[in-house]
Amino acid sequence: MRLAEGGEVEIGGRRPDDPELPADLVVALREWGEVASRPDVARGPDEQDLVSRRGRQLAGRCAEALGRPVDFHDPVTGRVEIVSGRLAARRPAAPGAAPPLEPVPWATGLPIALFFGVLAAAVVVVLSTAVDSAFGLLWLPANVLIGAGLAPSLWLLRRVPLWRWVALGVAAGVVIAWVCLLASLLGR
Repeated sequence: MRLAEGGEVEIGGRRPDDPELPADLVVALREWGEVASRPDVARGPDEQDLVSRRGRQLAGRCAEALGRPVDFHDPVTGRVEIVSGRLAARRPAAPGAAPPLEPVPWATGLPIALFFGVLAAAVVVVLSTAVDSAFGLLWLPANVLIGAGLAPSLWLLRRVPLWRWVALGVAAGVVIAWVCLLASLLGR
């Protein structure tokens, strides 16, 4: 698929057994060709990015309609990309934009969170008990400082695919350990 002179969009490599493109796709290709061929439209980087993304999206729709990959000649950069229908649905992320959402792997993530939760709870309880036996109630401000130090790191890890489970486990383990330690303090 490439932009020809006069704003026409050519789909090269058409085969005799290729199905006809849907009428709405033909209209969309014609409109995109008219816009992409106008020199006054694609001046700024935002407009150029929009023209490229829309062209890539339409190439993906062509690929889905034809049932095979399509070559996309980007009129802005001049690069040639092979676009399939599934790949066209994935737009390149704009700078600063949130990454696309992916399915959450609960079956593998929860055991990781459980392991690190138990580990963190055990470490906090053991260290707090040791500090309590040596220095008394100094374990309370020590735990607050440790929690304040961990919080920013855990907050930043909440969106990193594997590390979010570690962060969830550590945060839950620390909170559970604090509840257990405070309950033991009240039981004295």
